[in-house]
Amino acid sequence: MATQPSYYLIPLKKGKTGTPLALPEGTTSIGRESANTFCLPDTSVSRRHAEIVRKGDSIYIQDLNSSNGVHINGVPRKSATLRKGDEVRIGAFHFQLDQRQSRAPSLQKQSRITLSHEAELDQQLDLTIKGEVQLPDNRSERHRDTLYHFCFWLTEGFDKDLLIEKALPLLRKSFAAGEVQFYSADRKLLSFSAESKSKKPAIKFANYLAEIFQQVPESSVQTGANLSVHQRNAGNFNYLVGPVRAPAAEPGDPCPFLVILRPKEWNDFDTQDRVLLQALCQLWARSLERFGEVREIQTENKKLKRKAGNPVTGLLGKSAELDKLRTRAAKIAKTNTSVLIEGETGSGKELVAQFIHDHSKRSDETFVKMNCAAIPEGLIESELFGHVKGAFTDAKSDRRGKFEQADGGTLFLDEIGEMPAKVQAKVLRVLENGEIEKLGAEKTQQVSVRVLAATHRKLGELIERQEFRQDLYYRLSVVSVKVPPLRDHLDDLDELADHFLQQFTEENGMAALQFSKSALKALKKHAWPGNVREFRNVVQRCAIEAEDTEITAQEVQMAL
Repeated sequence: MATQPSYYLIPLKKGKTGTPLALPEGTTSIGRESANTFCLPDTSVSRRHAEIVRKGDSIYIQDLNSSNGVHINGVPRKSATLRKGDEVRIGAFHFQLDQRQSRAPSLQKQSRITLSHEAELDQQLDLTIKGEVQLPDNRSERHRDTLYHFCFWLTEGFDKDLLIEKALPLLRKSFAAGEVQFYSADRKLLSFSAESKSKKPAIKFANYLAEIFQQVPESSVQTGANLSVHQRNAGNFNYLVGPVRAPAAEPGDPCPFLVILRPKEWNDFDTQDRVLLQALCQLWARSLERFGEVREIQTENKKLKRKAGNPVTGLLGKSAELDKLRTRAAKIAKTNTSVLIEGETGSGKELVAQFIHDHSKRSDETFVKMNCAAIPEGLIESELFGHVKGAFTDAKSDRRGKFEQADGGTLFLDEIGEMPAKVQAKVLRVLENGEIEKLGAEKTQQVSVRVLAATHRKLGELIERQEFRQDLYYRLSVVSVKVPPLRDHLDDLDELADHFLQQFTEENGMAALQFSKSALKALKKHAWPGNVREFRNVVQRCAIEAEDTEITAQEVQMAL
């Protein structure tokens, strides 16, 4: 008797295989109803979900307009030819097609089979910022979780660029799409997330098509067949387009927009997809509007503080040394030049940088801070200049660096002496011509950033040891500010003590405290090698250990 191949669907669950299900000649129906050949009683499966037709060695699967579709090797397909080893997902059920040799003359059509499926009740919603969101197989549940995560990010006050970075991969999974693209109001492709992990988008739309997408009144489905007459390769996909239009905007006004792509061989977009995208776009538009409102409030708050006569902005003290420091910092603030701020560790260099920014013409713009000593050498270049998707292994999307974030404002580089030599050269380029180049990018871009740098190290010695570029030093130190150590302005100690003590007790809901005269004298006798930072820590320890409303000299000695 001749040997002939037999075909089976093998159930897969958590890495284990179930009892093989034979695929006979002819049609095998799959669905939730008991009348199907394979009954899959789960809400993720439609009543009549799909059919598998076998003619000898030819096996063909057809989706019957199901709610959650049929996925072949992870890709949604309306129909497909199956081959040995292919993985088939129908709702929450996973199978693999297998082939074995059999001496039976033929397989008779088997009786109906019902498969059980235990719902994955332990699947947790991912609330972390860094974690990668996992979505369920069932489309209704998948859309629900998408809406949940999106709302969570919006209410957490994510920066709009970070929102794009998180949202695009989520939308790609939610809509079972090949790619998701996000365009700015001026129709430039800002970011994309592709299933293929490609460094380039599958298609970049001509300005004519981008303008059409931007002006649709609400989310809509665009077929590749209709768009192919306008742009080559547009017919390879079907599109779901969503305008991110502010509530007060007029129809047709320029606005950011999303485009979700599926290859034409995959399932078509439907009403459920369109409604979800419309809801997400409306939420997104309102969040962008809220980000703008918060920015305006912050700017106005700064202006009101200046009008109210708040000239110190963190530089507390009335000593001659502090008056001299404030006068020089205020004078430098009026210029647009780079500044090198020198001083011992803990002396308040960051406060001086903040003071300069707050009293400059850029005070309404962003003040971005970065400690060069706190970032691993392999990451500092990406942190400063950003990267494009695919620039390195973990670069899953485009990311803005500190220079781009500070565009129009001020960038404070603390501990500049710890910056690697390779990165120093790129910083020098920004200072000379205002150009930055993201990791993996082919083009440079212009930025307008004022750089304030700080160090506790002697850069002259680093230059002699060839650990710091001399040309960068000259660029940074066009003007310099020296922050005095605390031991040189002990006259300010009383005011600082009251300030730190009141701040700590208010933040921690403690009763009001004060230092006794003898306690203040004890504080002034200390050398304060850690400067203001050390002093603040001692004040906080005194507040924690205080037995009464007045802190004694003995309690100060215990805290030192």
